Amino acid sequence: REAKVGHFEKVLVMIDSVITTLKREEADDIEKRDQCKDQYKKIESTVKDLDWKIEKNVAKIDKLAKLIELRTEQEEKTIEQIQETDAHMAAITAEKKAENQAFLQAKEEDQQSIDLLMSARDALSKFYANNEIEMGDVQGAAKAVFAQQDPEFWVSEDQAPDAVFSDKGHRKGESKGIVSILTMIIEDLNDEIKNGMKGEEVAQL
Repeated sequence: REAKVGHFEKVLVMIDSVITTLKREEADDIEKRDQCKDQYKKIESTVKDLDWKIEKNVAKIDKLAKLIELRTEQEEKTIEQIQETDAHMAAITAEKKAENQAFLQAKEEDQQSIDLLMSARDALSKFYANNEIEMGDVQGAAKAVFAQQDPEFWVSEDQAPDAVFSDKGHRKGESKGIVSILTMIIEDLNDEIKNGMKGEEVAQL
């Protein structure tokens, strides 16, 4: 009997050992399960966070794409406006250049006219001085000539002027009037040049 009792005790010890092992393995399994759950929760949270970030980034990318499209359209319009402005400025520059050339040409012609008129006036004045013809008030004489209602004669542009003087004092008023008219024309042309230069200076700003 004692031998049988000892045999059962060994069996009970073995059973207890197995039970202990099973409990320990169960505890290990529970611990691993809990660890897996924690890891799963962490992974799930990470996935959700990544999904949220992806969603936000997609929205941001869409917004940037629209902004790029808008900026591209604005850039194209700006380039078009710059080209139009350049063309307009080129046209204005060409127009100003043409106007300046016309002004310079007109100025040169006026100056040539002044030179011719001054030569003619100086020649007449010299002639009158050499022939002792008094000139008097040339401006007043010019007014007298313009005030005449019935001039004695008119000379055609194609007809050469008569250079014969019958008397030193003949037509004294007309002589003074011619010189005065030439002087007035010269002064008008000088004024025209001065005013043209002022206007051209303003136009070229």
